[in-house]
Amino acid sequence: MTGPIMLVVMIVAVAFAMALEQSMRRVRDTRRRVTQLVNKKQQQVERLRVAGRESMTLGREVRNQQRTVDHLIEEISQVEGELLRLAHPANRTFVLDEKRGPADAGWHVTVEAPTVSVGRHGPPWEGQRRFRVWAPDEHAARAKVEKRYGMDQGYSIIAVFPAPPPVANRNGDPAMV
Repeated sequence: MTGPIMLVVMIVAVAFAMALEQSMRRVRDTRRRVTQLVNKKQQQVERLRVAGRESMTLGREVRNQQRTVDHLIEEISQVEGELLRLAHPANRTFVLDEKRGPADAGWHVTVEAPTVSVGRHGPPWEGQRRFRVWAPDEHAARAKVEKRYGMDQGYSIIAVFPAPPPVANRNGDPAMV
């Protein structure tokens, strides 16, 4: 009777051993999968951190670029306003002639166009114009302008005054006179 009990005990022991080995294999596989998942999670977390840092850096750069764009737009509008102010007809100076003697100085002569047309065509402009003339004195400057725009044609000289000295350019070099 001990023989069949022994056989049953051995069969139970072998079945128990096989079940234990199969359970241990499942535990090892599960541990390996958990380790792989933990590694994947760490890699994913690291990738997310790198992407987050990159996103913050790009956001900072975008904000800096937007500030630069806003500043440039403001400067452009200021320059456009200055150009409009400078382009006003009262700020224009027309050069009557380029002839200049050694003793000549620069003069600005303001001439007003006739209000009524004298000839077949009307006056070339309306209102006043400022001309730059080279002459040794005020009387000579007035005579040069009257030769071109005479009183007989309806033009009148409003003012004659010395031209201001030339303004230096951005490099600091004096402008050519």
